[in-house]
Amino acid sequence: MTAMAESGTLRVPRSINGIEHALTYDERARFYAELGPVEDPLDREAVITSWWLRAMSAAYGGDRSGYRAAVGPVLAAGRSVGAVA
Repeated sequence: MTAMAESGTLRVPRSINGIEHALTYDERARFYAELGPVEDPLDREAVITSWWLRAMSAAYGGDRSGYRAAVGPVLAAGRSVGAVA
């Protein structure tokens, strides 16, 4: 993975293109191989989230608190959208 990050910023956009640009050539091939056959929207979202977290983790390297600060709000917002009332 190639993206580098400043603490507290989302350096990898949470999109297919954003994730793609943060991956190496081999990782990109695995990402698309995993994403390609997925038809269910919730399963597709799970694949995107999984790869986005990998890309963000690599972008933050040893800055674990910066990583948590950047991904935490995104993950919390996703949970509240999918929550059952």
